[in-house]
Amino acid sequence: MDDNSRITDFLKELISLPGISGYETPVAKAIAAHWKDLTDEIQITNVGNLYGIKKGSASKNGEKPHKIILAAHMDGIGMVIDRFRGEMLHFAPIGGFDPRILPGQQVLIHSGKETIPGVIVQLAPHLLSNPYKDKPVPLHELVIDTGLEEEELRQRVQVGDIVSYANLPVELPTDCIAGHSLDNRASVAAVTQTLIELQRFTHHWDVVAVGTTQEETTFLSHTVVHDLRPDLAIAIDVTFAKGPGVDGWRGKPLSSGPSIGYGANFHPKLVKELQSLSDSLGIATTKDYLPSRSGTDAEPIQNACGGVPTALISIPLRYMHTPVEVISMKDILQTGHLMAEFIARLDQNFMNKIVWED
Repeated sequence: MDDNSRITDFLKELISLPGISGYETPVAKAIAAHWKDLTDEIQITNVGNLYGIKKGSASKNGEKPHKIILAAHMDGIGMVIDRFRGEMLHFAPIGGFDPRILPGQQVLIHSGKETIPGVIVQLAPHLLSNPYKDKPVPLHELVIDTGLEEEELRQRVQVGDIVSYANLPVELPTDCIAGHSLDNRASVAAVTQTLIELQRFTHHWDVVAVGTTQEETTFLSHTVVHDLRPDLAIAIDVTFAKGPGVDGWRGKPLSSGPSIGYGANFHPKLVKELQSLSDSLGIATTKDYLPSRSGTDAEPIQNACGGVPTALISIPLRYMHTPVEVISMKDILQTGHLMAEFIARLDQNFMNKIVWED
């Protein structure tokens, strides 16, 4: 099986699973199963972060190694049941999304060991608190219908149960895939591609592939730095792809390759090294201008434990925070390839280059 097919199948598996922010266990187990044969050690921390540790030649030779982390968050957005309304269920968001996308969506309610299917609907016009004629119905007027009568519903569902999207991935007639939670499991797939390619390299540094938790809600990735004390970090996330409502400098074309972050959140020398390498290898990239906060795991990682030189590589994504996000497999593979090539070139003296020159 070639890399494209392998990573495509892996990504489709990931975006068929739940793994809402704060409840990442199902997707973490799937990632760990794939990383087990690509790394030397798998760890899951007390807050759910997943580490796939691949030792470099320095460690294997008994030298003190340098360490780089590749951090991609595993969690996705979702919902939680917050009250009953007869045979219907009201819910609240976990993470940010536009409620206009919800009516008609199929969902899964995760209640104990049972998974119950349902559909999101808006209340009938005569039950709405306002007419909302020709206007979107707000979140508090949407409900989940399971088809169960109230008595049985209350026996099988509890307030606090987690709700995930039920739609399965769709392979589009190009190299694109549509589905939920591609933000940010597309980046997990890119990190996995890096690990696959590193099997063919001898690399000096230790590499830790990291699946972080709760990026969509609380940013727990600072805990990764406390655990691992890396010398360098690359956060991998998604950025806005050109499409309806997204044009100009804010959007990156699908299939345009990795997008390298430029801004205060990123170490200028590390960014320069990544850009120079991609240019020399002929890997197409775009520049993602983020002048202040990036809104990614790069922020807490950069700021933890006295500071970590950090870069951000993003993958263009259409329809972010919807159940039908769209991404190009070419961009995922190229992102993984760039990181593998970068890691293969890290030597014992590389940190001497990482000086702050703005």
